Amino acid sequence: MDKEISLDKKDFITFAKEAIGQKPLEIKFKKLDDKAVVPTYAHYGDVGMDMTAISVEYNELMDVYIYHTGLAFESDYHYGQFLFPRSSNRKTDCYLSNSVGIIDTALYRGEIIFCYKSRTSTYDRANTIGLKAFMNALAEGKDAIEAKCEYTLAKNRVYEMTKNLEFAPYKIGDKIGQMVVLPYPDVNLIECYELKESVRGDKGFGSTDEKK
Repeated sequence: MDKEISLDKKDFITFAKEAIGQKPLEIKFKKLDDKAVVPTYAHYGDVGMDMTAISVEYNELMDVYIYHTGLAFESDYHYGQFLFPRSSNRKTDCYLSNSVGIIDTALYRGEIIFCYKSRTSTYDRANTIGLKAFMNALAEGKDAIEAKCEYTLAKNRVYEMTKNLEFAPYKIGDKIGQMVVLPYPDVNLIECYELKESVRGDKGFGSTDEKK
C-alpha cells in the first residue's frame, strides 16, 4: 500500500511540474557494453543515481582498483555530472582516489569509471603481514634465514591476493558509487585592487570556531 501511495505522489508531482513547464532534465547515455546497467535512483527524492560495476581491474603502478560502468553520457552545456562514493563506503578501507569525480559530459564521451584506493597501501599491508610471519617463525624456533623466507612468502601472498582482487572494496555487479547531475554557470574572473570588507575578513581555517 505504501508503495502505491509513493508512486501516486511521484506521478502527481511530475504531472504538476510538467503543467507549469518544469519538465525533468534529459541526459543522453550510451551503453558501451551490453552488460552496462542503467543508473537508477534508489528512492524518489534521492540526489544521486546508483552506478553499477560491470568489471574491475587492479592497477599495480597506481595501486588502485578501476571499476568500469560501460556507460558514456552526453549533457547540454551548463550541466555536469559528479561522482561520489555511496554512504556505505565507510564499511570499506577504500576511498575514491579523486575524492569527487567531475565529468564534463558536454564534451567528454568516454566511459565513466570509478577508481578506489585503499587507505592501507599494498606495500604497507604486505610488509606488515610479512613482519608478523617473520616474528612468528622466530617464536617457533626457526633461524633467521628460515624466518626471512617466511617473511618473503607472506609478502608475495599479499601481492598475489591483491592482484586477484581479494582486497577490492566491491565486486562486479555491486553498486560502486553515485552520480549527481548539477548545473553550473559560466564564470568570468575580474581582477580588482580591493575586495569588499566582510565580517570574517582574511581569517582562515577554524576562525568560525574561535570564541568571541
